[in-house]
Amino acid sequence: MPNSADEKTYGLFDTPLNKKLVVEFEKNAANFFLFPPIETEKIILDEEKKELLKDLTAFDWIIFTDVLTVEYFLQTLGENEIDFFELDAVRVFAAGEAVADRLRFAQIHADLIPNSVETNIIFSAITEYIGEENLDGLSFLAVEENSFDLEIDKLLAAKNAEIIELPVYRTKISNKQEITRLTTLLKGGAIDEFIFSSPEDLIALEHYFPDESISEVFPEIKVLAVDENIFQTLKENNFKPHYSF
Repeated sequence: MPNSADEKTYGLFDTPLNKKLVVEFEKNAANFFLFPPIETEKIILDEEKKELLKDLTAFDWIIFTDVLTVEYFLQTLGENEIDFFELDAVRVFAAGEAVADRLRFAQIHADLIPNSVETNIIFSAITEYIGEENLDGLSFLAVEENSFDLEIDKLLAAKNAEIIELPVYRTKISNKQEITRLTTLLKGGAIDEFIFSSPEDLIALEHYFPDESISEVFPEIKVLAVDENIFQTLKENNFKPHYSF
């Protein structure tokens, strides 16, 4: 834990998970910046999209792109009285171990989990598992956040796979002026170490830097993970993390 003589400056998200850490920083007179988390909300599906959910077995694969897609998708299934076990008849792709963990919590098995969330590695994992020659005609339901166009969808479509995109949540960014100030400080080298406590922190940063690779925003910043799960998630996102104090 830093003390008053520690000249490092830390960055972390202003979330309930970090409350105790913030108290310790304040007690020890550490320098730190709190980043506001993004807000998310569920997308209300139209009747056409609801009909898709009622026949999940029509798909060969379901792709979950982040932890929030799992949460909002399962919430939507429950609200429409659709049994989660419908997913047993469909292959499930989870973009990383954190996504697979959220699925396991709902007793849903992920058939394929890549060791990186880079598009080319995801595509390679899918083609190696299925066989590139077998993609033609396969149907994929891609459960997504609504503001990003995913390259993996385009790569699969180029192989004549059928891709149905299902946005299940959207993000809302408040206090844009404060976020601009903090991202400028981050890129300007004002932060020595950044502490990650959940996969949602990475989702937030993707929206802070929508046109950049977030790992490349941190070339000189030491990246800290509070536990093994977020450590693995950071590795999947091309960071070289250390464990937090």
